[in-house]
Amino acid sequence: MSNEFGYIGTAKPTQAVLNNSGVFSVNEHKELVEDEKILTLGQLELIETKTITGTPSTFSFDSIKESEYNVHFMTITNNKPQTDDRHIMLRFKTGGSTDTASNYQYAMQRNNTGGSEVKSTNDSKIWLAYNVGTNREGLNGYFYIYNAGDSTKYTFVTSQNLHFGIGIDSNFQSGVYDIANVVNGIEFSSSDGNLEHGTFSLYGIKAYE
Repeated sequence: MSNEFGYIGTAKPTQAVLNNSGVFSVNEHKELVEDEKILTLGQLELIETKTITGTPSTFSFDSIKESEYNVHFMTITNNKPQTDDRHIMLRFKTGGSTDTASNYQYAMQRNNTGGSEVKSTNDSKIWLAYNVGTNREGLNGYFYIYNAGDSTKYTFVTSQNLHFGIGIDSNFQSGVYDIANVVNGIEFSSSDGNLEHGTFSLYGIKAYE
């Protein structure tokens, strides 16, 4: 610490998350946050960043630290299918295997230069975007995942993203994996053909135990 005798009440306290004593200077507080010894609710902790290489049929995160985080956050940058005007979809993994059954529900509000529409259905996947192009900007956006590590609750998703299709196409979506189970992986794919571009960053959001 910059001044480990700067605490009031104790000369050399041992600091840990949810167990901090004393009054800190601004610099001491900053250093404790950087050392992850003070809980900062809502802070993002990077789990992994992955970029698609080649043209895989699916693209997965197989370690999401579901036992550590109740809420996950993921960003998507320039994600494109190999075939033009295809949809990007998400499925979850349980026990290391992708659930491809009709255990998903979602609702989506799409807005573009052609107008707007609402889609809502029970399906074998959660659609993140429709008609993503290959020769234009790919899919960009983010989504949250809730309750992935809780075997007694459904796993929920909310997302916001955009891409260039018929002009700018924006999507606001919510979905649910309607099986109470531990989700320990995330899989992406296209409605037809393979994927060939995209960078994905997965974060955990720190919260109280």
